[in-house]
Amino acid sequence: MSERVDVDALIDRFRDWLDAASAESESEAASDGVLPEDAEPIREFGIIDLVEEFTALRHELKLQTKSSRGLSQQTETVLGALKQATEQFRSVEPKEEQAAWAAGKSLALGLADLDEALHRAGGEIERARTQIADLGPKSLAAALEELRRGQSWIHRRLFRRTHDQLLEIVRRDGLSRHGLFDSFAEGFGLIRKRLYRIMAAEQIEPIPCEGRAVDPELMTVLELVDSQGQPAGTVTKELRRGYTWRGRILRFAEVQAAGAASTAPSQLAEESV
Repeated sequence: MSERVDVDALIDRFRDWLDAASAESESEAASDGVLPEDAEPIREFGIIDLVEEFTALRHELKLQTKSSRGLSQQTETVLGALKQATEQFRSVEPKEEQAAWAAGKSLALGLADLDEALHRAGGEIERARTQIADLGPKSLAAALEELRRGQSWIHRRLFRRTHDQLLEIVRRDGLSRHGLFDSFAEGFGLIRKRLYRIMAAEQIEPIPCEGRAVDPELMTVLELVDSQGQPAGTVTKELRRGYTWRGRILRFAEVQAAGAASTAPSQLAEESV
């Protein structure tokens, strides 16, 4: 009902405006004199013309409303399809990531095993250096000295120069052995550096253990020892290296930790949590 009143009021106001405009036009024509001969008589704009205009406007409004409604429905359909596609993409992404992890895990473990083997080999090389280049010549020199002390003073005096020459030969032999181990260690270091570059590119990192608190998410305690000066739950020795790959655990580190003799490794892991 209120809409009808508004429309009537609008029509009345428009009619008043038309009457005023028509009166103003007639007064101007009267003041100017007689209308030209070729001038057409002004047709009065009536209620019928107004109804026609409003009808055309209403029809255009209906068409626009129908078009907008169709566009809205089409937009909702596209949004629904886009949402469904997004959900499918999000569900596929973890599966693809898991598949990539499973496919590359064997390669990552192979690189980790190779790094561990080279790490152990480096330790063996240093132990061999100590045994062959250090302890061997020292043991031989000590044996020569022991042999010399068991001889008579006349023999020691007569063969003193020969004894000193033998000791010098033993010392030079030890130095030459160190040189061989240095060359071997240099070549071995180049291999390890190349492996480190590959591991860094693949984001494979060893887990630091010794001197740190036991982390049950990264480490497995295999043995407990009484360690003076270190609190319980501190890693005293790395038994087997652990690794992470792209921020995820690849292999747990196996460690030896300080703790009371009555504390089980599982209890130590629970306490560290």
